[in-house]
Amino acid sequence: MDNSADDLIEKLFKNSKHELNLGNSNNFAYSRIPFDTPVLDNLTGGGIPKKKMTLIYGATNTGKSYLASQIVANSQKAGGIAAWIDTELSWDAEWMAKCGVDTSKVIVSQPSTGEEAFDIIKESMMAGVDVIVLDSIAGVVPAAVADESFDYNPIAWQARFINSSLPKLLPNLKHGSAFVAINQVRSSMGPVALDAMPGGMAQTFFAHSLLQVRRKAWIKDETNKDQNVGFDMEVRL
Repeated sequence: MDNSADDLIEKLFKNSKHELNLGNSNNFAYSRIPFDTPVLDNLTGGGIPKKKMTLIYGATNTGKSYLASQIVANSQKAGGIAAWIDTELSWDAEWMAKCGVDTSKVIVSQPSTGEEAFDIIKESMMAGVDVIVLDSIAGVVPAAVADESFDYNPIAWQARFINSSLPKLLPNLKHGSAFVAINQVRSSMGPVALDAMPGGMAQTFFAHSLLQVRRKAWIKDETNKDQNVGFDMEVRL
């Protein structure tokens, strides 16, 4: 780099009112939280990235929350703190403990509105919480809708809310959190099966990684072939 370029960079850094960094700054470095499942860790390059948003989506009962629990458990093993934003009122401490999560060290919130959920997520990011799980986008309801009568159903209310909220939220990832959002796939009305999700397209635009989860073949009990004891999971990045 010639001296004129060095002088220009020095001048910009000296006079700018904004936060500036060189491209090789450690401020852009990030670590990963592993799944401790070799195939998944190989697929994701070592696990879920911090300072990024990861979207885990799929049909009902395919293992989305289980994958998120493994991220939390492995973050805790490394001394990390986790927050779980439960918009579906589905937090089960006993089941989470069986998944390896230390529930005494997880901050759990069951917000009443979408605004409250995103405020808590922002506070957690600014505090440097290591991993924040939103379970799920499908359960996020803005106050303007929650306070109306049950027959009130404006078009695309959830998509508009998510689309306006995520851009305000994601700049706070620079404090170091891994943000894991879970969402569900809805049935398609058309002739072609599409992965339609509550919350619109913005979530896929803003997410840095998308993990699609599908349930494959059932695992049978060895002594009772009519009894399902688990299933093979397919994860696509």
